[in-house]
Amino acid sequence: MGPVLVVGATGQLGTAVVDRLAAAGHRVRALVRAGAPRLFAGEGVELAFGDLREVESLVAACQGMATVVATANAVIPRGVGSFDEIEGTGYENLIDACRAEGVKRIVFMSVCKTPHDASVTTFRLKRRIEERIQGSGLSYSIFRGSLFMDDWFALMGSSIPLRGAKAATLRRPFWFSKAFFAMVGTAVERRGIVLVPGKGTARHAFVALDDAAAILAAAAAAPEDGVNLVADLGGPEVLSWDEVVGIFARVVGRPLKTIRTPAKVYRVLADLLEPLSPAAGNLMAMSWVVAMSDTPFDARPLAERLGVRLTGAEEFLRAKAALAPEA
Repeated sequence: MGPVLVVGATGQLGTAVVDRLAAAGHRVRALVRAGAPRLFAGEGVELAFGDLREVESLVAACQGMATVVATANAVIPRGVGSFDEIEGTGYENLIDACRAEGVKRIVFMSVCKTPHDASVTTFRLKRRIEERIQGSGLSYSIFRGSLFMDDWFALMGSSIPLRGAKAATLRRPFWFSKAFFAMVGTAVERRGIVLVPGKGTARHAFVALDDAAAILAAAAAAPEDGVNLVADLGGPEVLSWDEVVGIFARVVGRPLKTIRTPAKVYRVLADLLEPLSPAAGNLMAMSWVVAMSDTPFDARPLAERLGVRLTGAEEFLRAKAALAPEA
């Protein structure tokens, strides 16, 4: 395996990928913005300073790299930059830089495919990036991820799923997520209330973020065999939201009162927020989709092929609950 560039390296998923590759002894370069947190100090990871919007920085970052792992997205923004700049033009720039510098393969973290992709910014842009990668001439591994337990379980009103995270996406200083967690971020633990999208019957192959990172790292480290891959990535179980409520209740050791938000409420909020804050509107649109659509695929064969053991939802929550709450 040759050296790997991780794009999106200061995000929660990208950080976990960098750590796994470095721990396995691989040469890793992390693309970070100037002024970004120094998450990899002393860990033998090379830093490349740049941005998806800066073509020259991407060309420099790709020099000498065999593989690029791309996890960057604009769902929870850290600073300025629109969806089109980051996940539109930005990924075009990255693909061009890969080709210019002779990168052999790109490993891309996408999202699950749904019947509503065209109506949600993130889903629509991920499909477009997939098409560009597939038409780029690069070898590729594209993973369409189901819902991360770390994020979506936390959005049910609990801080437990965020415990121990090195760079939690939902802890970024984005006004909308900050306001949400200030209001209901510990509703499960403190008030015995759990928030459920829609009727609670939509079923998903919820996956632990660390497991997704393990799969991306394993794919990047796998021998180049010229076979391109588009695969669903999820956890070992397909669970409804209501089944997750039952798991939460067992973990916290108390009955929980369920508050359901109708899917159409998310859609209305998405439309209202879109002109004011595209990122907030997109989050509501994503909630609309996951309240209605299923991601019932079986990712176990993929994980087994890559040597990754998938974590079940109850195992995940119990491990997180055993950690000390963050101040």
